[in-house]
Amino acid sequence: MIPRKLGMCALLIVTGASTASAQVANGRYQIGTCTTHPEETVVRLENNVLTFYESVCTLANPQPIDGTDGFSYVGNCAGEGQEWQANMLLIPLQDGQVMRMIRDGIVLDYQRCTP
Repeated sequence: MIPRKLGMCALLIVTGASTASAQVANGRYQIGTCTTHPEETVVRLENNVLTFYESVCTLANPQPIDGTDGFSYVGNCAGEGQEWQANMLLIPLQDGQVMRMIRDGIVLDYQRCTP
């Protein structure tokens, strides 16, 4: 079960790629324009770990997605005293400047933010 405070953030998870050079880079991504708030729209990727508002998901079992540079992952997630697994599709777009996350049929695009 996904904690309710996670809202849309729990529905968004990170992209991968079929080759190392196409893989989404570690960094900070945000829905819409990159700003400092609202923190609920931010996701950080670092070495196959996604950090959301009040939750974290470790990405495992990467499988290439045919016809894309993306991967399918199993996310082992935890937050607010709960643990769950989530299947996630992660696809880099626009030369890595957009990270598309698909989970449970919901598609969300995150913009790459500069540090």
